[in-house]
Amino acid sequence: LRLWQHDLMGGPMNDYHRYVRAGKFEEMWKECDDPWNEKGECYEASPCSIATKYLIRAQDQVTTCSLGSGLGRHLDWLNVSGCGVELSETAYRTAAFLYPWLTFEHANIVSFMRTNTMTFPNFLFREILWYILPDWAEVVDILKTKHQGALAIVELSFYDNQKYGLDYFNGPDDFIAKWPFTIEKIVREHTTKQQREGRLMIAGRVP
Repeated sequence: LRLWQHDLMGGPMNDYHRYVRAGKFEEMWKECDDPWNEKGECYEASPCSIATKYLIRAQDQVTTCSLGSGLGRHLDWLNVSGCGVELSETAYRTAAFLYPWLTFEHANIVSFMRTNTMTFPNFLFREILWYILPDWAEVVDILKTKHQGALAIVELSFYDNQKYGLDYFNGPDDFIAKWPFTIEKIVREHTTKQQREGRLMIAGRVP
């Protein structure tokens, strides 16, 4: 039975957040079988994920690097060749076992971006950016230095009463205004009158 409470970012959450707040991703994956409770039907019901899938598949080169790939389900659902990067060894090993036709790397996202020598035409940051906020500027710089012309995609949830991360991005409008790449597509789902609650998908080319 999962316990629900109120997240610091606003809105309900389940017990995996207590691990996330402490940076204990390995412990989270060991204790929570499926912390985000995501299946293929969840992606099919999300306009943002659908937009991501079709945008990637419309490219001449569809190989995708998914940063923070978890159990690999979303990367497999995209039905493209790719590489998933995951900090948790448990999640990494599970993903590699479940989806042997994909490539997975056990690494910190920023460390991977610094040392990676592979070239990817598409980079996906799906619901991971809040967890790497202090390093986002460095990630952007690495993309601009090493991966010009690549497609960068972010999917990210916002909340009307959000408290964390506002010093970086004060809602989706501010995130869009500070987007460091070109803009090829924007999708917003389940937004409220304040235009914050819900998920944002934004994609563009790295200059």
